[in-house]
Amino acid sequence: MILITLLFIWSVMGFLRTYHTFKQKQVIFDDHFTMTICMMTTMASSFVFGLYVTFLLPDFQMVSILFGVWIGWKIGSELRNPAKLNGLYNGTMGGIMGTMLGAVIQNPDLCNIPIESETMIAGNTYGIAFFAACLYTLILIFIQYSFRV
Repeated sequence: MILITLLFIWSVMGFLRTYHTFKQKQVIFDDHFTMTICMMTTMASSFVFGLYVTFLLPDFQMVSILFGVWIGWKIGSELRNPAKLNGLYNGTMGGIMGTMLGAVIQNPDLCNIPIESETMIAGNTYGIAFFAACLYTLILIFIQYSFRV
């Protein structure tokens, strides 16, 4: 659990850095770039945060979905008007998908996946959490790179 908590903190710090960049450079993009960045950031952030919240608090799955809605609303409201609804939608979908993946990883019987032992479930949990952190960091690097003018 400590590794998952550290990966969650790492992802939150990356999100806050990207959000700060949004606030600084919100006037320089056109609507197409705004929609693309909003969609990518909200979907990836809410998916990863939904996954981590489901791993850390498995009994509170609704919290991870609401966290995704909040992320979508926050990012969408920082950008221009067309991005608000796009951010809300993608944040909700990412939160739901992260919650579903986290629930299936912790209880593989939901999808009839044959897992023999608890150590396999723990290994899958840590493997998916580490992979999600690496992929999310890569996505945030690409987003930060796209803000260079």
